[in-house]
Amino acid sequence: MAAFLDVCRFSPSAGGTTDWTYSAAVTGYQSPAAAGVVNGRLYKYRAESADLSQWEVGEGAYNTSTGVLARTAVLFNSIGGTSKINFATTPQVSIVALKEDLISVEESNSFTTAQQAQARSNIGVTAVGAAGVGQIPGTTGSTQPSAGNIGEVITINSSLTFAGSAVSGNVGSTSVAPGVYDVTIIGTFGGPGGTASSDWNLAFGTTSTSVSVSQAIQLHERISSASPLGDMSIVLTSASVRIAVASTTTYYLCAQAGYTGAGGYAVQAQAYIRRAS
Repeated sequence: MAAFLDVCRFSPSAGGTTDWTYSAAVTGYQSPAAAGVVNGRLYKYRAESADLSQWEVGEGAYNTSTGVLARTAVLFNSIGGTSKINFATTPQVSIVALKEDLISVEESNSFTTAQQAQARSNIGVTAVGAAGVGQIPGTTGSTQPSAGNIGEVITINSSLTFAGSAVSGNVGSTSVAPGVYDVTIIGTFGGPGGTASSDWNLAFGTTSTSVSVSQAIQLHERISSASPLGDMSIVLTSASVRIAVASTTTYYLCAQAGYTGAGGYAVQAQAYIRRAS
């Protein structure tokens, strides 16, 4: 694959089979230097005689110190081969773009590793473009995914002191933008000494102060409050649950506990909401 130059056409110092040494720009065209030629970079060229009876298309690197474009590889020529044409007269040489140098959406391209890296750099794509099928490389930095990007994390992390036994409440809430998310919730229930608890609920969904099974996630545990089980703390943890959000929606992390004894029974809970797409 070769680089491009805009409207670059020149006359070399000689014909024959020697490399093309720049002599002068053709009227109406730019010289390699004016077109921004880069030392050592590969360019495709077409050399042709005035009557077009002799022509050659090839590739070679340009040397800015000597003004020489090498005839390293001849791709095709006027005699149907891949050898250098022995030009009888001095031809004109144009820097050209061939099909193989252009990105196609209709067929596969053959790019070297260096060319793939350059293409990613040109369009601002990271190494994810080099990943194998089914693989997404991670970042090498510590910057977290921003809002709207895969991997974005939204959290609810707070506590709730219950207003009474079997009275549900909100640990917290958050606004969730459209997308697909994986959600996990966890809650640690406990109270002061002398409190006997036997029923615990933790839920995540779009209904405020509700631990109903209609919520997106609903956890419920019940254990006898008889001694020695009554005076205890308990942790409820969910598996990861995928939710799809069609429009910006408020989600609530809700809890409820059944208990007897002194007040102050509470829950410390978290919802971990990670964008999957």
